[in-house]
Amino acid sequence: MTIRYRLAALAALVIAGAAGTASAQEIILYDQPNFQGQSLTINQAMSDLSSYRFNDRTSSLRIVSGQWELCVDANYGGGCFTYSSSEGNLGRYDNLYTALRPVAPTSGPGGGRPGGGGNSLTLYAGPNYSGRAVTITDSQPDLSRLGFNDATQSIRHSGRGSWRVCDDSNFRAACMQVNGDMPTIGGGLSGRISSVEPDYANNPGGPRPGGPGGNRGPQPRTGVWLFDGPNFTGQRLDVAQTNPDLDRIGFNDRAESLAVARGETWQVCEHSDFRGRCEYFEGDSVEDLTRYYLRNTISSLRRVDGTYGQPGSGYPGPGGGAGYPGPGGDRGMNVRGGIRGVDATFFARPEVNGMAVDRCLGAGGRFCDEEVARRVCRAAGHSRAAHFSVDRYNRARTWFIGENAECRAGRCEPMVDLLCTD
Repeated sequence: MTIRYRLAALAALVIAGAAGTASAQEIILYDQPNFQGQSLTINQAMSDLSSYRFNDRTSSLRIVSGQWELCVDANYGGGCFTYSSSEGNLGRYDNLYTALRPVAPTSGPGGGRPGGGGNSLTLYAGPNYSGRAVTITDSQPDLSRLGFNDATQSIRHSGRGSWRVCDDSNFRAACMQVNGDMPTIGGGLSGRISSVEPDYANNPGGPRPGGPGGNRGPQPRTGVWLFDGPNFTGQRLDVAQTNPDLDRIGFNDRAESLAVARGETWQVCEHSDFRGRCEYFEGDSVEDLTRYYLRNTISSLRRVDGTYGQPGSGYPGPGGGAGYPGPGGDRGMNVRGGIRGVDATFFARPEVNGMAVDRCLGAGGRFCDEEVARRVCRAAGHSRAAHFSVDRYNRARTWFIGENAECRAGRCEPMVDLLCTD
C-alpha cells in the first residue's frame, strides 16, 4: 500500500476514534478483485468516498463484522446494496460505489434494517427479506441500472413516507403503493417490479367532496386508485393505462373502493377484456363499491374520456361491442323516453333496452330509488334528480341498470315521473 493510501485509511480510523464511536462493524474495500490492490478500512458511515479518493473504485470487499450498505451516489443516493458477507468479485457492481454505512443490527427476520432512519425502500431478491438486496432512497425510473429489474420478491419499508413500485420502467403500467414491510409480494408484481419512486401523489388534493352521497375521499393526479379495503383502506393499486386483466398483476376481484382523477372518466368492468357488467366513473371517490355491485368483482378497466364530446363517438359497451351512444345521448347507457327542456329533462317513464328502468339497481331490493334516479339523470347529462316516483300498481318489464339485466323475479317496479336538472 502506498503512503498516500495508508494515510487515507489511517485518517478514516482517526476520525472514527475522534467521534468516540467504537463501532463493532468494519469493512475493507479493495480496488481489485479477490481482495487485491489498494484497500481502505472503514468502521463508520461515509457519505462520499471521494474524500478518500476511493469513489467508484471498489472491486471487492471484505466484511470483517456486521452488515454494510453500499450506495451508488454520494449521500446514500442512487440505490444502495446491503452486504452481510465478503465479495471477491462485485461483477456488474464493479467500480460503482460512492458512499457506505453500517446497517443497524436487529434481531428481526432479514437482519438489519437499511435506510439510516430516513425514508427508504429495500428490495430483496428472495422472499422473507432474503437474497441480494438494494435500498432505494430516491426515484429509480429503471431498476435495470441497478441490476435489479424484475427481481424483487420481498420489500422492507423504512420511514414514514409511502412508495410506489411499478410493473414497467418510468413508472408506467400498474403501480402498487407500499407503506409497510412485505415479506412476500402477492399477485403478478412479484418478480416484475421495474421502477420505484416515493409516493409523491399520495392524496395530493386532500379530502374533497366527491362520489355518491357527497362522501369525502382521496383523489389521484391521474388515473385510478383501487383499494382492497372499503373507505380507501388496505393495499392500493395505481392504474394509469388500460388494463384488460387485473389478474396479471394480482388484483383481480380485490377492489372494494376506488378514486378517479378529476376530469377523467373510466370504464370499470366485472370481467376481463371489459366484459360483463361495466360502470363509468367521472372524477369520483367511491368509498364502497357495493352500491355498484362491483365490490370484489373488478377485473378490467380503461380510460374512455379521450373520445368524450366528439360527435358520434360513444363509450365502448360491455363486451367490446358497438358501444353505447356518446354524450349526445348519454354517459354510459342509452336512456330513452325523455323530453328535454332548456336546462332539464323529464322522463314520464325512462326506458333502457326497451324496458322501463327498475326502481332498484339490482335484485335483492338494495340501492333503490334515489340512487337509480341520480344515475339516470347523470346518463342524461344532468347532475341531480329533482323529482321522481315509483309505479307500484302496474306490472311492467323492468331493467336493472346496475346489473345490465332484466328483472325476472320479485317486485319489478318501474320508475316514473323523473325530472332531471342541473
